[in-house]
Amino acid sequence: MNSFRRVSRMSATAAVAATLTAALSVSAAQAAPVNSSSAQLQDVNQLSSQAVEQVNSLEIELPAQAYDLAKQFNVQLPGFIKKPTPAVAGELVGATHAHLLKQGHHEDANAKNIAQEWANQAAAGKVTFHDNAGDGLTHLEEGSGNIYKLTESEAKERVDWLNRDVPVTKTDGTGFGVAQAFDGTYVYVAEYFFNN
Repeated sequence: MNSFRRVSRMSATAAVAATLTAALSVSAAQAAPVNSSSAQLQDVNQLSSQAVEQVNSLEIELPAQAYDLAKQFNVQLPGFIKKPTPAVAGELVGATHAHLLKQGHHEDANAKNIAQEWANQAAAGKVTFHDNAGDGLTHLEEGSGNIYKLTESEAKERVDWLNRDVPVTKTDGTGFGVAQAFDGTYVYVAEYFFNN
């Protein structure tokens, strides 16, 4: 019986030793992937923080009627609801567009897309302004233009100035685009002209 116990103990000891050896081998083999997974964890954390940043900067613009109803019933809208774009912003784009056509320029869909990109850059706070004029950050080798930063009252004054009844000198124009963006305080109107 004693020899049976001795064999059992030896078997048990061998089994424990084999298990420990296997466990140590597995943990050694996994040591390199642990570093890899910590790098992956950092990537996941970075992506997660970027997603949170995007969600926190999310702004939703409602139809005009929704703002009217909220005002009528004295409903306080949450912070992620963007202030409505004033009607004068659209009027300003229309008046600028008409004025540039009178000057001999011709509308270009690509230039309009670039103008929208510039206006969005301005509304996002990425553009430096001198007085109330700035330049977009992209497509500078293909063309040029301006972004104007205007209050609602300044935008109304500019619409009136553009719509005044004066002769306009027609030139050999270029492709242009006009667009606007609103950040809740300022109307940004961008004019972009392709190089000849």
